Amino acid sequence: MPDVAVVGSGPNGLAAAVTLARAGLKVHVYEAAPTPGGGLRTAELMEPGHFHDVCSAVHPMALASPFFRQFELSRRIRLEVPEVSYGTPLDGGRAALAYRSLERTAAGLGRDGAAFTRLMGPLVHRADGITDLTLNQLLRLPRDP
Repeated sequence: MPDVAVVGSGPNGLAAAVTLARAGLKVHVYEAAPTPGGGLRTAELMEPGHFHDVCSAVHPMALASPFFRQFELSRRIRLEVPEVSYGTPLDGGRAALAYRSLERTAAGLGRDGAAFTRLMGPLVHRADGITDLTLNQLLRLPRDP
C-alpha cells in the first residue's frame, strides 16, 4: 500500500512523485493514458519520423527547469528537440521560422532580421538569468535585473 497516490504523470505529477519518494515515502503514480508524460507527450501522428507535441508546446521548459536538471531528466528519457522551435504564417504564403539559433532566425527574416536581433538578443544573452528568475520558486529580486 503506497503512502501517497499521485494522479497524473505529467511534469507536475512526476515532480511531486519524485519529491515525495526522495522524502522516503512509498509513491504510486496513476496515469489514465497508455504512456506517461501528461501534456508533454510527443507522438508520430502523421508519418514516421515526424514528431508532434500532442498537448504542449513547452518541452524546452523541461530542459531548462532547475528541478528536472537536478533530476537529470535528459539522462532518463529521450527528449526530442526540433531544429525549428516554431513557425508563424506570413502574408503571401510565406512563413517565419524560429530556429534554436538567434543568428539563423534573424537571417531568415530578411530586412527585419536586425530588428529581431535587437529585440531578442538581450533576452538570449541573459537566458540563464531569465530562467533562474522565472523557474525559481522563491520570490526574490533578480541577480541581474
